Amino acid sequence: MTTGGHPLEAAYRAAHYRIDTEPPLVLRIGEAHPALRVLFPQGGIFLTACNPRSRRLRPAANDRRLRALRRSVARQGLAWLPGRGLDPRGLWPDEPGLWIPGLPLDEGLRLARRFGQNALVRCGPDAVAQLAWISWTGRPADRAHLLR
Repeated sequence: MTTGGHPLEAAYRAAHYRIDTEPPLVLRIGEAHPALRVLFPQGGIFLTACNPRSRRLRPAANDRRLRALRRSVARQGLAWLPGRGLDPRGLWPDEPGLWIPGLPLDEGLRLARRFGQNALVRCGPDAVAQLAWISWTGRPADRAHLLR
């Protein structure tokens, strides 16, 4: 499936999405992660609140946004683990984020839209990391936006 060639697709696909388990799990788009399947059989969502719409913010602003995301997730009674989006090429700063086990895709998309994100990473029960692009048309994004 394609998104119609989103200009940031290559960067998002190349990124590593680390979940701070012991040892850390590193998600890569299109790859299955057997350890994730064992730890989180229901899958989950990896999401950040930093640098909305890929506009770099100052660290203090990103810290405030991440705290707000944590509060929002906690208010919903959801568990989460810290994580970090990493650019292996070093062209984009690391972005702290959250791994939210079991969060349905619709809820993840809603949170991502609320925090101004272009995409999120979803792993279903098959433990394959997929990109889900956020629809900015006002219509909910659908599964056609999922990329392996």
